[in-house]
Amino acid sequence: MSDAHLHLWEDRFLYATHAIASGLTARASGTVLIAPPGRSFTLVSGHGERVQASAAWVPPLVARRLDASRWGLLSLNIDPAALPHRLLAKRLGGNRIHVLAPDLLAPLAQPCEGAVHGQLDASQLQTLCDEALRRIIGSAAPPAPGGTRNLDPRVCRVAAAIRRDPQACPLPALAEIAGLSADRLTHLFREQAGLSVTRYALWAKIRRAIQQMREGAPLTQVALAGGFSDSAHMSRTFQSCFGLAPSFLADPRRVQLSVDDAATRAWPA
Repeated sequence: MSDAHLHLWEDRFLYATHAIASGLTARASGTVLIAPPGRSFTLVSGHGERVQASAAWVPPLVARRLDASRWGLLSLNIDPAALPHRLLAKRLGGNRIHVLAPDLLAPLAQPCEGAVHGQLDASQLQTLCDEALRRIIGSAAPPAPGGTRNLDPRVCRVAAAIRRDPQACPLPALAEIAGLSADRLTHLFREQAGLSVTRYALWAKIRRAIQQMREGAPLTQVALAGGFSDSAHMSRTFQSCFGLAPSFLADPRRVQLSVDDAATRAWPA
């Protein structure tokens, strides 16, 4: 049985594990962390602030150390150009760790427990994630995977171009796609997505590389297909973002990896 499960949708992925602890990491995705029922994890911010929580929101690029080594964890990583991320950032803020009320996700105790132990199928995992986001955001309807409503259409076009090929999109070409000057695009993208075009392109490389791992290709090939200069560059990036080596995530004995059909279309090889 795998130590962890990783499922990818078009605009998010869920990492479920029995145990995890990491040093200081920071990533471009916003992250919702959920402990199994009745359990908690510890986060220490880059400034040394320590919090213990059963659920928390960590905005993009916020550095933290994580200890969930005793009970396991669900880590829902959300694309910063997606609607759910925009709604979470609007509700919870975008520059600090936000501890969520313990009773907020209590009705989801059973599926959360099942997800940690790899007992839910892809459809059940999606339902769990949608309901968790609905409860956190306080919306009447779950934000469906792939939603980019409320994003400026020019930012949508640029984000889609980066997802198709993060390596082949220099800023002047992206500015042309948006119909804006490079300076105006830089400002608008950061305003809308909460991070720079360059940071989003790095996130896209990571996301593409993870999806490539499902094919079982050598990590050097995965790195090049993802847009990294070599496997060492990819390894350093994964360690700084997740505290995990690509070789761990790519090992089917350690991580069971699955990809939604819509994700395959949105992130072509």
